[in-house]
Amino acid sequence: AKIFEQITGENVGRRLAIVLDEVARSAPVIREKISGGEAQITGSFTMEEASDLALVLRAGALPAPVKILQNITIGPTLGKDSIQKGIIAGLIGASAVIIFTSIYYRISGVIAVCALVLNIYFLLALLSAFQATLTLPGIAGIILSVGMGVDSNVLIFERIRDELKLGRSTYSSIFQGYSRAFWTIFDAHITVLITSLILFLFGTGPIRGFAVTLSISIIVNLFTAIFATKIFYEYLYEKGKEFKVKFFEIIRNPKIDFMKYKKIFAIFSILFSLIGILAFIQAFRGKANLGIDFTGGTLIYLKSEIPPSLDKIRKTLSQEGFGDFTLQDVKGENMLLLKLKSSKETLTEDVNKILTTLKSKFPEYNFTLLGKEEIGATISKELKKKATLAIFGALLGIVLYLTFRFNFNFGLAAGIATFHDVLFTLAIFYLLGKEINLLFITALLTLAGYSLTDTVVIFDRIRENILNRKSKNFDELVNISINEMLARTLITTITTLFGSVSLLIFGGIVIRDFALALTIGFIVGTYSSIFIASPILKVLHKGKVPELSPKEHLF
Repeated sequence: AKIFEQITGENVGRRLAIVLDEVARSAPVIREKISGGEAQITGSFTMEEASDLALVLRAGALPAPVKILQNITIGPTLGKDSIQKGIIAGLIGASAVIIFTSIYYRISGVIAVCALVLNIYFLLALLSAFQATLTLPGIAGIILSVGMGVDSNVLIFERIRDELKLGRSTYSSIFQGYSRAFWTIFDAHITVLITSLILFLFGTGPIRGFAVTLSISIIVNLFTAIFATKIFYEYLYEKGKEFKVKFFEIIRNPKIDFMKYKKIFAIFSILFSLIGILAFIQAFRGKANLGIDFTGGTLIYLKSEIPPSLDKIRKTLSQEGFGDFTLQDVKGENMLLLKLKSSKETLTEDVNKILTTLKSKFPEYNFTLLGKEEIGATISKELKKKATLAIFGALLGIVLYLTFRFNFNFGLAAGIATFHDVLFTLAIFYLLGKEINLLFITALLTLAGYSLTDTVVIFDRIRENILNRKSKNFDELVNISINEMLARTLITTITTLFGSVSLLIFGGIVIRDFALALTIGFIVGTYSSIFIASPILKVLHKGKVPELSPKEHLF
């Protein structure tokens, strides 16, 4: 205060600049010597200007300099292209789901479609209310929620079909179908909700976005699947005296011996799991094809008028002294992706030099910068660490919940099967030489949620059949359970693949590898729930049909 009094006293009539982050925010004139450490700034301010200036004065300087850890620039062309292709892909996938569901389940399929529309409407409304930004991980959460929405309705419809086969009336079949499907749907949703909460706690930006979207969608889906569709049914039943529930049935009473080939599938899965472990180790050593999310550096999106020659561009950049870079072209779109690793001190200079070199050496391509992503080495290490914690934390949460709802062996088997799916998908991506980045991690998390739902549904039927068929041996019991749920498993997979395949084909370059990972993951998850999870359960129970505790009979 004394220093301020001295300075203001010596500079009456001059301006005193208020500077924050090297920017002059205001420069009031010193009218008189200011003593006591308090001053007042007068002038013709609006309320907003006065509030902003007060905020600047209260904020002061930070105790440490601010460093840019991540900088993403998306040009209008790339952004518009991604939005347009994403919308087209979404509409195609949604249309395929609507048509298939309506044809296969008839009037019930139309009810399911109405529930899905409500699901997405409520989800987008809540995201808008929270002013959430919709990103690719968020889209992944929506895709998974749509898949779970379809799955919930399919579970109910298949239960209704079972009741109709027993000769019950339409209304009684609907009531019993909802009642018997409730706990299966509840278990599947709660396990995924626990996973998403753990991902939010341990994850970082994009992974947290995925977790928030998924958490909201799970809660919304429980409402639309359990209550909204039941209201639709009751309304139609009251309005139509001759109302009948009819379904197509492409798979009639299957009796496939899935356990017969368990050793063959075990060898196959162990092989790919080992490759997945190798890929995981290589990724941590930095030897795999890692994205800049995990290595730091810059990813540049360039558009050319004619297809670029990678060999010529690679040779020219090498001659100019750029040693640590990779090039990738996008067939049919005249796009070039350039990944550059540089120190933070020379990063901006190197990027500008590359752009200048390309434009001067290859004027015929007429390169246009569509966008770029810059990530510092500090944040890339943090992302790698948190992504790993998120995956293993989610698996631990799965085991704990299913231990409570079933028993420890059921929970452990589901956790092992889900981890197997993650390793299997990672192995395929590693063998294909695809880039492992945060979007891929998000796809793995989506796969984990999907696969877990599949496994829980089959385990729930196994538990039910343990009570109803105590005289059966373990292999027979598992075969009966999987065959009973086979139609549901295949239909859910088909409808979910509609979304991921449409993104893969029509979604554009930004989302293509992400959609590929989803597609591979959904197929692996279905394979695992049918051929891997139950044999693991058998091994953990030493080949004996497990005895259920009284706690497990309550549900």
